[in-house]
Amino acid sequence: MGVDYRVWVLPRQRSFRPSAEQFARLANALRDGNWAPMPDTPGQGSQIIELLPGNSVAGKKPARVQGFDNIPFTSSWVEFHSQHELVMDWHVRNLREAGVQYPFVFDPYPDSGPPYFYVRLILGRDYFYWTGENVMPFDDATTECVCGEQLSFWTDWAHGTPSQRIQMVCPQCGQRFDPSGKACDILDGWSGAPTPLIGGLTFRFALVVDCHKYWPHDEDAARRFHLRSGFLDLWRKTIEVPFETVVTFD
Repeated sequence: MGVDYRVWVLPRQRSFRPSAEQFARLANALRDGNWAPMPDTPGQGSQIIELLPGNSVAGKKPARVQGFDNIPFTSSWVEFHSQHELVMDWHVRNLREAGVQYPFVFDPYPDSGPPYFYVRLILGRDYFYWTGENVMPFDDATTECVCGEQLSFWTDWAHGTPSQRIQMVCPQCGQRFDPSGKACDILDGWSGAPTPLIGGLTFRFALVVDCHKYWPHDEDAARRFHLRSGFLDLWRKTIEVPFETVVTFD
């Protein structure tokens, strides 16, 4: 398969958005545990992206981009930088040079590595709404408010995040929307068989590992290619809400 492989770690309750303190703890735990690189290490290129409002499908979403500092993240820092949408993007180009742990249970190409991947933390006010090669969209009626207002909308393109959003609060009647009980189809990456994905690939907060094309293209190996329990324990210890993992091919 000549496609990119991503694993999304999402709250089961899609409306969940962590506190600034929880988000800072997870970001610090990723770096302290050597799952994400420090800014002065080689073999990586990492950045903080503050995405600003935008509503043009064809355009590029306005953003403020800056590098990471060596100092720990604080809740006040998160509050300041996440007034609209925040993406923390650690791009590991060479795992050995960056000195980080591999988040998966095995290296699919140990003789040709070292592995490369992104680790991302994404935080927003409205729902991010991802569809793609194996994640089908909701039907239009699913994303309508009870008053009839369509809450799904397209925004400008931005690297690493979906371009579609769903408003959390209806601008017409003020009703809150929660997609947690809604379902779309997700297709098996090998057989194409559909299964329901409750909540869809929607979120206000996500932890993502993006392997690009560095993943096993043999079906048996791909089905065993999971995130390590130690990596997922960071979520359990800092975020402390139930989660699920979703694999996408794009």
